[in-house]
Amino acid sequence: MNNIKVTVASLKSVLIDPGKNLASVDMACRQAARDGARLLLLPELMLTGHGGHPKMIESAEPVPEGPLSRSIIDMSREANLCICVGIAELDHDVVYNSMAVFDRGCYLGLQRKIHMSSDEYLWFGAGEEVPLFDIDDIRFGIIICFDNSFPELALACALQGAELILAPHAARMGVWPEHPDAEFKQRMIRYRQEQWQRIHAARAADHNLFVMLSNAAGSSVEGLASLDDYEPAGPGGIDVRNVIANHAGTAMGFDPSGETILRTTAEDFVDEIATVELDASKRQVNYPPTMNRRLDTMLRILSEAS
Repeated sequence: MNNIKVTVASLKSVLIDPGKNLASVDMACRQAARDGARLLLLPELMLTGHGGHPKMIESAEPVPEGPLSRSIIDMSREANLCICVGIAELDHDVVYNSMAVFDRGCYLGLQRKIHMSSDEYLWFGAGEEVPLFDIDDIRFGIIICFDNSFPELALACALQGAELILAPHAARMGVWPEHPDAEFKQRMIRYRQEQWQRIHAARAADHNLFVMLSNAAGSSVEGLASLDDYEPAGPGGIDVRNVIANHAGTAMGFDPSGETILRTTAEDFVDEIATVELDASKRQVNYPPTMNRRLDTMLRILSEAS
């Protein structure tokens, strides 16, 4: 691993307009390029939007052949960046909640979400693998939103030699007041940050690696209520015009000791873009759990427990 600058973008993403989402990604790319970043992390389903509505998969496309993917390829080339971005991926008539990775005009691959949360199982197939991505300066894996609740996935990344885990989210937070006041907004943001502090600081310290996290910001459902061409969907016949998908935003980062190196400070559900340099010397040489792990024994124990 070399020292590397990473830009983490917490952005609003809407279900109704992938073009608007693409413009937000372009804005983040330009900021990352100005900051001298090598890698840009964007939220889960950034390009196509996140929320329990058919619109979430209507813009699904093959990756990297689809038009949204081609646009990101061009952005990564122009900004000289590796871009990790969420997209509804279409493959053999199945849609996946995926994070696609594009580096300086080349497509490197993708991570499909493995564990669905809430109503996501109605819309997406499940991923089956945890690949790593190597961009010379750093080797990283991706764990998408709810998948971070399963520590086995961070272990799988670490065993493959990951130096960084990217943790993109579009974490929904239930019903909000129509006009939330400042105290409510601050409480929601603090709740998410404190929850992620506990989870991701531990993952970083467990495995002697960096963890960077981005979350979608604000509501993704603007404009949906005006659509009248959707029938009720899902168990119980939910009126999809009334879907709620609120996201508290936030970008965070943790070094291999579990110390916080990034925690954005907005007190509203707004876009935030931050760049931080990852110091390679923070990773311990001869890290005891790695040196002393009896891997064959641990794998046998896990196999017997399954």
